[in-house]
Amino acid sequence: MLRNSVIGDVFIELSEIDSTNNYAMQLINEGMAEHGMCIRADFQTHGKGQLGNTWQAEESKNLLFSIILDTQGFSLQKQFELNAVACISMAELLMTSFTMKDICIKWPNDIYAEGKKIAGILIENNIRGTAWSNAVIGIGLNVNQQTFIDVNRATSMYLLTGKTYKLNMVLKPFLKIFNQQFKKFQQNVEIIELYNSMLMNVGKTVMFKRNHEMYSGLLHGVDKQGNLEMSVQGKMKSFKHREVELMLD
Repeated sequence: MLRNSVIGDVFIELSEIDSTNNYAMQLINEGMAEHGMCIRADFQTHGKGQLGNTWQAEESKNLLFSIILDTQGFSLQKQFELNAVACISMAELLMTSFTMKDICIKWPNDIYAEGKKIAGILIENNIRGTAWSNAVIGIGLNVNQQTFIDVNRATSMYLLTGKTYKLNMVLKPFLKIFNQQFKKFQQNVEIIELYNSMLMNVGKTVMFKRNHEMYSGLLHGVDKQGNLEMSVQGKMKSFKHREVELMLD
């Protein structure tokens, strides 16, 4: 793959697929992928979420898509920064293109609006030896869905605004923003500070679970590797993803 095309210029639309991430990985494995290729599906039978969870979405109501990126030449140490690029882009889309309020990032890669999850991001990386060859960014954004199994934890653009949206008219501005943020990533522009400025509960005391026990700590933010930095009992601690679970109010 050559990193010389605009992200989203090559576009594939599917009515139904098990997972757009799986489809993207298949294209990569078959040598048919291009940098910036975007795959969108009306429905996923096995949409992926974090920790092996599935992403639940009604057919044709939400944005379900994956972006293929050529990451050759980038340090493996920048993997979390790419995650930050995706999170920042989605948060910026909701705040600037659709003027939504109370948008934040829940560590490490969920987007919340007014205290409820509105989008999730899952990045799968292909690493060959010590080289980062490519990445697939899978994104699910709740757009027009009106009912959720856990209504206390999930929301959508429709529920927040009372408006319905054409899915591609939401995707188009996202891709524009993502292109801008990815260029900064390529140019090694510092983005973790911006990620931390959007981080849920930053600067606040939060409850978290570790090894089945509950603790409290002052949340300072994340470092470039995505480790969560907190003051716990007066001492600075750093936690990896999956080492701790932040608790919501």
